[in-house]
Amino acid sequence: MFSLISEPKYLVAQWLWEFVYFILKPFGLQSSINTQAILYVVCVILLALAIGYALRRIILLTTVKLKIFDKTALGERIKKLHTLESCTLFIAPSVFLCLGSFAFDDGDTFLLILQKVVTVYLIITLAIAVCAILKLEWNIVDAKYNTKNLPLDGVYNMGCGIVWIIAVILSASTLMDKSPVSLLAGLGAVSAALLLIFRDSILGLVATLQLSSNDMVRKGDWIVVDGTSINGSVLQVTLTAVKVLNWDNTTSLISPYKLVSGSFQNYRSMFEIGARQIQSSIYIDPCTVKSTTKELFDKIAKQFPIMAKAISAATSENGLALTQDPLQSGMATNLGLFRAYLFAYLKQHPKIAQDQYLLVDLQNETEFGIPLQIYCYSNNTSWVPYEQIHDEVLEHVFAMAPEFDLGLCNFSNYSNAVTLTNPMFQGQPAEQIKAFPGSAKVN
Repeated sequence: MFSLISEPKYLVAQWLWEFVYFILKPFGLQSSINTQAILYVVCVILLALAIGYALRRIILLTTVKLKIFDKTALGERIKKLHTLESCTLFIAPSVFLCLGSFAFDDGDTFLLILQKVVTVYLIITLAIAVCAILKLEWNIVDAKYNTKNLPLDGVYNMGCGIVWIIAVILSASTLMDKSPVSLLAGLGAVSAALLLIFRDSILGLVATLQLSSNDMVRKGDWIVVDGTSINGSVLQVTLTAVKVLNWDNTTSLISPYKLVSGSFQNYRSMFEIGARQIQSSIYIDPCTVKSTTKELFDKIAKQFPIMAKAISAATSENGLALTQDPLQSGMATNLGLFRAYLFAYLKQHPKIAQDQYLLVDLQNETEFGIPLQIYCYSNNTSWVPYEQIHDEVLEHVFAMAPEFDLGLCNFSNYSNAVTLTNPMFQGQPAEQIKAFPGSAKVN
């Protein structure tokens, strides 16, 4: 009868062969050579895997007992990333390949099949080990040299991708009994298909390098992508996706290539400078703008000491002409006096950045009134404190305008208006808005 394997010649293998024979004897299958051969192969595989697993556990337990990785920073990283566990996976297939030559004779059908399968398994475990080492090396380099927190994970991902491509080629060459060189030569015919398959990865690698070399985005940056709902902090940048945690605690993914080819806003420089822009406008009723009088000057100088010196200097020159001093310019009207007051108020405000631009000016008059724009920067960039500063400034403006005999526009007075210039009211009939003290555009 034809047998898949021949009876082994080595002593230990003969013992295992006889052991299989005695197992099959109670079932009356001892005369079936192929059944005995199959069970023998299963026993050899289980024995090899058991020996390999035992050796792996011995190595891992020895390192734990001896506390080899408890004394250095490198050891701590090896434990955290489970590098040793990944690097010892190849022990079991290696043990089987070593025992195979003793358990089988050359030319046995099962030996040829098992050698190919186990060799592929060995290649996969070696690829896992190499990727684990690359991950360890990248973790060290990223922690030590990547002080700017640049998104260089794509380089590590590309390295792992190359390792797995090599592993696939070697596995295919093993199963088909062909040289890897001949397989690589045949890849030229399907290069177009490969480029199509790996298009996103190739574009992602190029885009990641561009993002890193130009320092366009880092982990932790707050970005806003035009035309999308992405508005939040960058969590991770890989070859295929940029993961962003939005402010509503949802997660968005976008291709790195889209960031490079399109446009997005990065607020990193705002946090580095430590100043966040406030740009707001209120609408002054033009009917309430009038020339200043001595009574108004005396009232403002008495009520607001920060204006006393500027008013004294302006009135002593006999005229309220424009000067280089922002506090004295345009005081011929109560609106100019109000602008000078707001400038003085912002200059002494402890929560306004004094090293940044500060401006209180008038915009072109609209049918809704005279826009009075306040342009300054808060010295706190955090969201909640910034909003509090912004609201505090606007509330003060609203409260102080009547002290200068100025009225704020009530949009219900403009019944002929159909739309408002403020984006938040575009398309809404003005008569539907009962009273609106001002508009704000905050960046």
